[in-house]
Amino acid sequence: MLAGPTLIQLRAFVAAADAGSFGRAAFLLDMSPSSLSESVQALERQCGQALFRRSSVGLTLTALGERALGHARLSLQHSEDFGLVLTEGRALAGSLKVATYRSLGIHLLPPILALLRQQHPDLQVHLLDGTSGASKERLVQDGQADLAFQELPAQTPLRRLPLLQDDHVVVVAPGQARATLGWRDLSAQPVLVSPSQHACNQRLYEHLHRHLPKETRVQEIEEDEVMVSMVRHGLGVAIMPRLAVLNIDLKVRSLPTPLTRQLGLLLNASRADLPHLQAFIRAVRQYQQTKSFAALQHTLRHGLG
Repeated sequence: MLAGPTLIQLRAFVAAADAGSFGRAAFLLDMSPSSLSESVQALERQCGQALFRRSSVGLTLTALGERALGHARLSLQHSEDFGLVLTEGRALAGSLKVATYRSLGIHLLPPILALLRQQHPDLQVHLLDGTSGASKERLVQDGQADLAFQELPAQTPLRRLPLLQDDHVVVVAPGQARATLGWRDLSAQPVLVSPSQHACNQRLYEHLHRHLPKETRVQEIEEDEVMVSMVRHGLGVAIMPRLAVLNIDLKVRSLPTPLTRQLGLLLNASRADLPHLQAFIRAVRQYQQTKSFAALQHTLRHGLG
């Protein structure tokens, strides 16, 4: 029977996989590169196979390494969770990793984090931002994030905690002041949207495929700011979540056929009772009782300009 890996070996393996080199991984873990390399080599000797392919440009995972990485992450997470349970009732410290998207990070997270800091000043929250790469849901499932703040999927093995609803809207230049727009109106110029490969855009693309005329020119734009600037210069109309275009100086109109997304939290049900996650959820619930949250809800429902 193989000897079980140590936590040091698992941390070294995961850090090396994330960093792509022993040197960068050692720096992140505050270890010497030789010690970290030896930990990985010891792990490889235990399983009798290589976990990495070494080259002059860095490390890449072997097929076995790819399969093992998720299990290593979860093993580390379970060990950390054990320690968290033992600290229940004490002042919270350590870190909490929250995966999110830009619009949520700007408009929703700051007031929640402010409430959390008031109650637990030593608890550090790390935001995993951006829209490319692995989906936020997958980051939680794989143990890379504790929570995901995102559009809630209809089906998921994770626990869903709804927060608010947000409509997709049409962003048009100031001269296009018609109160309502039809799908034919939208097809008369390029329609700008966030890239289709982003997991959060699947429902939007399905919706547009059903309703936009086939001849419509759809242009994918990575950055929200670029999309808004293109609309401002008359280069098309943009279809974006209302939350992403709050307080801009452009006209916002309803989609001809509405599309609403439910925003909220995703987390592993088995971890829902951990003190750190409970503290974050309490801060969310506290924020939902504030006038600021009520005003945001009203703006998202009635704020078309």
